Amino acid sequence: MAQASNTIKKSLLVLGGNGYVGQNVIHAAVQSNLFSEVRSFNRSGAPTSPPQHLADSLAQVEFLTGDIFDNAAREDAIDGHYAVVSCIGAFGSNDFMKKMCGDATIEAIQTSKLKGVQKFGFVSSAQVYEGSAGLKLPPSMPMHGYFQGKYNAEQRLLESYPDGHVIVRPGFIYGTRKLGSVQLPLHLVGAPINFVGNHLGPISSLIQSVPFVGKELSSMVPVDSVGRSMIDSLKEEKGVILEAADIRKF
Repeated sequence: MAQASNTIKKSLLVLGGNGYVGQNVIHAAVQSNLFSEVRSFNRSGAPTSPPQHLADSLAQVEFLTGDIFDNAAREDAIDGHYAVVSCIGAFGSNDFMKKMCGDATIEAIQTSKLKGVQKFGFVSSAQVYEGSAGLKLPPSMPMHGYFQGKYNAEQRLLESYPDGHVIVRPGFIYGTRKLGSVQLPLHLVGAPINFVGNHLGPISSLIQSVPFVGKELSSMVPVDSVGRSMIDSLKEEKGVILEAADIRKF
């Protein structure tokens, strides 16, 4: 049972809470005991077969079903919450990724501001920083829409919530991911690569110097750290941006 706390005790809404990262953000929120209520809003409702270690936390959450681009549904879901966290994202064509990784969160930010939400958190990307190789990809290249969408959402969040934002910038997020009845042990890949990218002295420094690839290999983080860093940072009075090294401290 969760014992950790440091006040807040107001309601939290997690957008995309039935996804891989979203489920872990919800788990961290429930375990933190910071919130009077934790809810989620996404297209397909509650996850049907979550990983066993997350199941108890997810069972304590109300899952609201709706489309983030449906104005009425979005406004109803966001209304009355103290904090909103967006874990929305998807892969596909560049146009699709720009919409789901950027526009969806931008819509949520605008509605949150209108509804008086005090804090807004966003799971961004390690490639979202000025001068990054990811943001320099031409529009025809794969992943352009992903990084550009994340960048656009960050910019709107910083503008709308200069003192109330929490932005986490992970690279590859590893942990146990469940797809149907199959559990994918992503940590068996992510943890060793993270070690090579960060803990082998000169070798790691050489890897990190490689454009794009170096940043990705040095920015891998455990999914539970993403959840805890997001939730814990909502307590801060000022805006927070956490890079991969910061996320791994949680």
